[in-house]
Amino acid sequence: MDALAGQNQQGTAPVGEKPDSTSNLHRRYRHLFRLPARNRTIAYASVIALGVTAITRLGLSTPYNLIALYLILTEVLLLVSVEIDRRILHTRKVATFRRLASLTILSNAFWLVLSFAGLVVSLISHDVTRLIALVIVGFFYAVGFRALIIGSLFYPKPRDAIPIAFVQPLLLLGPVTFSFRIFTAGLFTRSIDPAAAIIGGVIAIIAIEAYIVSIDRIKVGSYKPFALLQAFLNAWAAEDATNLERILEATSKETSVQTQMLELRTGREPRDQSSLSNPFGAKIIVPGIHPGPFYPIGSSNIPADIFRGLRQDSLEFPMVVHSMSDHDLNLSSKKQVDRYVKSLREDPVQLDSGNTMSGPIVTKQGKATICALEFGRTVLVTVSQAPFGMEDFPSEVRREIERYSVGELKFKNVLVIDTHNSEGEKPNENECEDAVLAAKRALEQLAHSVEGEFEAGVSHSSDLQEKMEQDIGPAGIGFILFQKPAAPETRFSLVIVDSNNSVLGFREKALEQFEAKTNSKILEICTSDTHVTAAKTMDAKGYLALGDVTTPERFASVLAMLYEKALERLAPADFASFAVESEVKTIGGEVLSNFSGLVDSASSGAKNGAQILGALAFVIAVIVAIV
Repeated sequence: MDALAGQNQQGTAPVGEKPDSTSNLHRRYRHLFRLPARNRTIAYASVIALGVTAITRLGLSTPYNLIALYLILTEVLLLVSVEIDRRILHTRKVATFRRLASLTILSNAFWLVLSFAGLVVSLISHDVTRLIALVIVGFFYAVGFRALIIGSLFYPKPRDAIPIAFVQPLLLLGPVTFSFRIFTAGLFTRSIDPAAAIIGGVIAIIAIEAYIVSIDRIKVGSYKPFALLQAFLNAWAAEDATNLERILEATSKETSVQTQMLELRTGREPRDQSSLSNPFGAKIIVPGIHPGPFYPIGSSNIPADIFRGLRQDSLEFPMVVHSMSDHDLNLSSKKQVDRYVKSLREDPVQLDSGNTMSGPIVTKQGKATICALEFGRTVLVTVSQAPFGMEDFPSEVRREIERYSVGELKFKNVLVIDTHNSEGEKPNENECEDAVLAAKRALEQLAHSVEGEFEAGVSHSSDLQEKMEQDIGPAGIGFILFQKPAAPETRFSLVIVDSNNSVLGFREKALEQFEAKTNSKILEICTSDTHVTAAKTMDAKGYLALGDVTTPERFASVLAMLYEKALERLAPADFASFAVESEVKTIGGEVLSNFSGLVDSASSGAKNGAQILGALAFVIAVIVAIV
């Protein structure tokens, strides 16, 4: 364990405490893009806009029948103005009616507050011109806020948003303020009132534009906050990854990654013959890259991409597990995904083959549970901390297990699987050491075990006429059944699910119910850590884990059906193991850290600037109210 201990001695964060740039980015943008449902959005926007009209009209002593007319006109113009915004911004995929209506809620909220303040001041001073002056200031505040949001989200140069920022407030200004009493009340004979209001409003807009410029100057390397924000917004909200992948592709570095694969196939003919008596097979892939950073960017859907890319026919099922890697090994774009999957198809190097198996060996230490199988001189090792907490073991654990397997025990190929099947805290340094010690014990037992021929049966959720829930990705559920010849009591299964982790305790409930239904054992349930389910929920974790939608009962029932299919296909099997070296562009920790740092810096600057703008807005409103 010197390698693991050495990492902390070098001054980096302890294992399990490493700052997660991807999680930080996800947290920032998840909150930024959270919106109410469409009907509620329109209702909130209507209440605020109607409130502005109602307050102003009451202050102007407009007759009630005319107030009703002005309220109807306000509602019509509100909806028309949102549609105008949408049409002007129609080339921006994220500029939907709901999002633009949400902008209306925020911008007109400033107008509502200033209108109410104006009503109070006018009642106290018995001077209706104070109301009109503050309504005008509120108008400019609404324009300024719209310019800020529309410019930062939809335009390469934020100042280009100023014309569209005036559209909705100008349309609403008619039903809000038009009245002959404005002229008779002395507003235009006492020029200081409109002058102060207009000058104050213009100052507010200039201050907001200066604020935008100052924020956009905060950058790391060549990245600017608003360009990055717009790229993230398009990727996250509209699933248009073009701009963000272009940025990531330009900054990513060429990296060599290794992938391990174990192919299991029923039928006893030589592997170079295509005619098989019972040709069902599975290919377990431990990818050299990591899913993420979030859907639809780069390798976020890599399990399904590999599944589609390697599935040669309907009888062979690629099954992708979670490797011990982190977001440093995210692929930067779909181009790199295609490049990676192509290498898995065309460049595998066979390291081992045969028709014998030994195990399973199960060892435990602390929270760690190790399951190990040996195929010839190839070993498959699963590492789990269920039901105590999340796996997400660092790559140092994998390297230590590989070093011991190949260097000490002389195995030819090692597939180390991070089962990723229980939520909770990431493993600390002691838990990592426990996992390695338990794995070494299992490997030593395998090294001295006697191998024998084995049978296998393979099935997949694509075999079933069953619709999977949202917490299961498009690569579905893979099921592999093992048995020693003519010995049903030796039967056990390995389950591989295209999902991002599983809810704490879900695995145990599902296994219990499956075993009750089938009187058979599942060695382990592994998830792929797909990020295709990320951002489909707005709770604290920001993704759907297995069990968030699918119940243990439902999952156990599907597994029972897959078990029956696999049992029907149970036949003598052989194996082949492969390694693939792939040259691809990965995002790397440095790029993610730069992005995360840029977002943090921009967020900090935005908070400071917002406080200054808030103080300025208050001062302007007070001056206009008392002049």
